[in-house]
Amino acid sequence: MVAASNACIPVNAPVTAQVAPLPNTTRGEPCPLDGNAGRLNSGKSLLAYPSGKLCVIRSLKDDEALPNSKLSSLVYRGHQFATSVVEMSTSGAYVASGDSRGKLRVWALDHEEHLVKLDTVGLSSAIRAITWDGESKRIAFAGDRLDNTSVCTRAIQWDTANSQGTLYQHQKGQSCAVAFKPNRPFRVVTGGREDGKLHFHKGPPFQKMPLEGDAPCETAHTKGVNSVKYTSDGNLVASVGGDKTVCIYDGKTLALTGKLEGVHTGTIYACDWSGDNKHLMTASADGTCKLFEVSSDGTSITEKHTWKVAEFQLGAPCEKAPRGGMQLGCTFVGGNTPVSVSTNNQLAVLPMPDAGGDIKLITGHCAPIGAVAFDHANKAFYTGDSDGIMVKWDFEMIKAVERIVPADNKDLMYTVHKGAINGMTILSDAQLLSCGWDDTAMYTKNGQLQDKKLDITAQPTSIHTGSSLTAILTVQGILLMKDGEQVSAGLCPISYDGNAICVSKDDKKVYVGGNDNKVYIYDVTGDYKLTEAHVIADGHLKPVHSLALSNDGTKLAAGDTRDVCVYNTSDYSKIIGKSKWCFHLQKITCIAWSPDDKHLATGGLDDSIYLWSFEKTMRRLHYQFTHRGGVVGMSFRKDMEGLNLVSVGGDSCVVQWDFTADAAAKFK
Repeated sequence: MVAASNACIPVNAPVTAQVAPLPNTTRGEPCPLDGNAGRLNSGKSLLAYPSGKLCVIRSLKDDEALPNSKLSSLVYRGHQFATSVVEMSTSGAYVASGDSRGKLRVWALDHEEHLVKLDTVGLSSAIRAITWDGESKRIAFAGDRLDNTSVCTRAIQWDTANSQGTLYQHQKGQSCAVAFKPNRPFRVVTGGREDGKLHFHKGPPFQKMPLEGDAPCETAHTKGVNSVKYTSDGNLVASVGGDKTVCIYDGKTLALTGKLEGVHTGTIYACDWSGDNKHLMTASADGTCKLFEVSSDGTSITEKHTWKVAEFQLGAPCEKAPRGGMQLGCTFVGGNTPVSVSTNNQLAVLPMPDAGGDIKLITGHCAPIGAVAFDHANKAFYTGDSDGIMVKWDFEMIKAVERIVPADNKDLMYTVHKGAINGMTILSDAQLLSCGWDDTAMYTKNGQLQDKKLDITAQPTSIHTGSSLTAILTVQGILLMKDGEQVSAGLCPISYDGNAICVSKDDKKVYVGGNDNKVYIYDVTGDYKLTEAHVIADGHLKPVHSLALSNDGTKLAAGDTRDVCVYNTSDYSKIIGKSKWCFHLQKITCIAWSPDDKHLATGGLDDSIYLWSFEKTMRRLHYQFTHRGGVVGMSFRKDMEGLNLVSVGGDSCVVQWDFTADAAAKFK
């Protein structure tokens, strides 16, 4: 259950770096981005957007911290369903967010625990757009309704949810565009996705403005309206939509002052004004973003520049934008830095025409991460998610470097595996071997996907590499590989369901954690067959889900749904038995040994990371709410002194922790 205590990583957690996931995108629907951080954060380059069930506030500068924080990004976890919009207040102190079930939450950005000010059901279905007034006292939002008795647009008081009037409703109850005039006299503009109309309201209390001559102009668009934006001074308001038209209106009378048709060859999904109110940016399904210069009275609209984002990602000209290159959202971060988002979830930081430079991509994951592999020798690590996308990371900077490009990437979706990726390992020659639910293993070398593939013939469960021997555990048996080449004659059969696998450094033994609560130890024969050498039958009360050998190979750690047990690899005697390190509430998914083998870290589906000490076995460090959706993988850094751990989770986040001080105090 989401509560104030777990809406974000706890304040006292020793987090030194956090990489947030990418925005949610759905083809054919606008993706709301917000780059106006408010008066409190003036001068900062903050970007807000929805991602999964999360709300993300991140700085475009790695050395720029968020309010009352040491980190450059915030992942807010207060929603129980998929978030659809995140909007920072004009004061910069609060954030309003909505989800796919109509829940509206207003929470503090400048408070270290991000306490909730308002938690209410705003609409009967998804909230798709939110806007604040210039005083940060009122909120208007638009979205979908489930039936004719509910509404698709509302205006409320920000802290009490009291109604601020009645907004006129759109046909079929669908709207994804709303804008609040930032100064008095207040106006609220809403746009319909189906009827293509704009409704203008004055107040508070807000009511629809009557037609007087040509003002307000409600029918400037012939297709659905996707975005409506006011300038910061409230003099002009712009709207864009499916008719590929940009319309400019007077901010007070809402009379149409300018109109430019056919500005894109595809639907325009978003627009935003620059901080000086002289330029308007648009994002379109044709794979481009455009910059327009608008006169102060709104009568002149001049195209100034075109950013070909899809072509930049594709690396070649294209007549028609690929599916992954469609631009679904845009904003001016800090009023002067254009940013757009593509259907493939990647953010593009666009250079202004007079500044020069190339487009900069911000990559990563949006879907839950399912596997990770750490390459300490080359200071890199790789992650794979449930969409079949793989990303290469810089281990030193904890920064996403690039996505692994598949052989056929014409659609720009970067799908390497046709199913979810659930296993990765680094081979002896530094190649990455990844496997997924498509029953295929792929090879990646130096960030480049190789043509070589391996048919596993069964769904993989776990994968691990010793020195040169790699073992792939599947639902039907174990596949052995040496130096990336299959050496076993098909799958070595096993008589139980295996959950986890581990290979010794000398490549002579294979350890398997079973669903029957046992740990099996096999000898690898000269002809690469497995012979059972030992079975730890009484070590666990629950199925074994994770295994890890110490760096010196003398100890084996095994985790089930509660207990962490440690055994001597010489005689399999217990160092730590069951019911001692037994504080996880759900299955333990990953285990990491410290470089000196004196500490052990475990992560589980209970969102917790525990740190254990072999010198003080009765003590423990518990870090709650580390990753929403559970911890998927982690590893201690070997290039830094102390206990520095990098973890990845089902929330698509990558987090670096420094446990050194906490461990010194706890285990002294």
